[in-house]
Amino acid sequence: MKRCRFTIRFLIRKDLLKKDGLAPLFLRLTINGKRWDSSLQTGIKVPDWDPRSMRATGEDEDSILINEIIESTIFRLHKIKLAIEDEGSILSIDTVKTRFREKDSERKSILRLFSKHNEECERKIGIQITKATAQRYETCYRHFSEFLAREYKVRDLPVFEIRRDLYEKFEVFLKKEKKCSHNTAVKYIRNFNKIVRIAVELGWIAKSPYKEIGYRLEEIDKPYLTTDELNTIFNKEFAIKRIEVIRDIFIFGCYTGLSFSDIKELSSENIQTGVDNNKWIIKKRKKTSVLSMIPLLEIPESIIKKYSSFPGLEDKSVLLPIPSNQKMNAYLKEIADLTGIRKLLTTHTARRTFATTIMLRNGVSMEAVSKMLGHTSLFMTRKYAKIDEFYIAHETVKVRELFANSG
Repeated sequence: MKRCRFTIRFLIRKDLLKKDGLAPLFLRLTINGKRWDSSLQTGIKVPDWDPRSMRATGEDEDSILINEIIESTIFRLHKIKLAIEDEGSILSIDTVKTRFREKDSERKSILRLFSKHNEECERKIGIQITKATAQRYETCYRHFSEFLAREYKVRDLPVFEIRRDLYEKFEVFLKKEKKCSHNTAVKYIRNFNKIVRIAVELGWIAKSPYKEIGYRLEEIDKPYLTTDELNTIFNKEFAIKRIEVIRDIFIFGCYTGLSFSDIKELSSENIQTGVDNNKWIIKKRKKTSVLSMIPLLEIPESIIKKYSSFPGLEDKSVLLPIPSNQKMNAYLKEIADLTGIRKLLTTHTARRTFATTIMLRNGVSMEAVSKMLGHTSLFMTRKYAKIDEFYIAHETVKVRELFANSG
């Protein structure tokens, strides 16, 4: 009978050194020339590792624990080897790897890792992420949980089951069962892929299939209001008070570029005198914590004054009576119907109107608009500020004059 070559080694990956200075510890199993590397989900400082003895050299608790993990792993692998040989089965990398992973499959499961990630998100709300971001991950978790129940008839799956077809089936589920648009489905898949990236970093799987598939968001022509459309809404008289309030808040967003959440928490402390001795709105964006500096124009200032004594705001620090985002967008649909505007009116429409119609069309640079919107890059600003024919006409007027004079 041919003798099986079975070797176990342990090594650290200096090329994967983490921010805390720890190098991840890996198991390397070789059977008849075929090799399998697997992370042991722990790390060690490079000076504390002896590559010859394949052990931690320190006497602290962490070093002792690492050496215990190594001894335990060796014991488990030899136990698996003996079991396979006793059964008369073929000893191979695949058979050993499968049995080794079976012990960890429950702990190394997709939803278990997803749940742990979401718990960490909850603790970071208001510090590193927004509540909306945390809620989006929770929604993605529910969708993926339902997807596993329908597609695989299971409550959870081991992380090593993550393959390309899992992504593709999840995409179909989101579009068919959840009626998600392409872009919404891709955003949920990106949420899920973050969990997969964590699994890769932990060494549970080799890589994420995400890049192989090449998910891309589709370009969507997002609406903004022209000057005429903006004036139509501004000058419209509404018989119903709640509609008038929503109109004023929408107009305020069109002339300040503030997001719904930032308008909602806007206070008198955010109204300051700028270097030009005029009033400015100076506020950190709730979503990114980036500072926005916006000139307080006459129209939004008049709206603030209009609601200074509004019932319910007298004892509050906020400046405007803001409803829920759901109600806001529902009432904006009514306003669109009443004014004959054939565009989708949302709080994002107001923000894009500010960037394009109020600022770009009046000669304000893209860089300045980016600063006012509180963006971290011009790439994001270009999604809001549309370079249309009016902006191009404004920018090329000197060129027309130059060539007209040359004739």
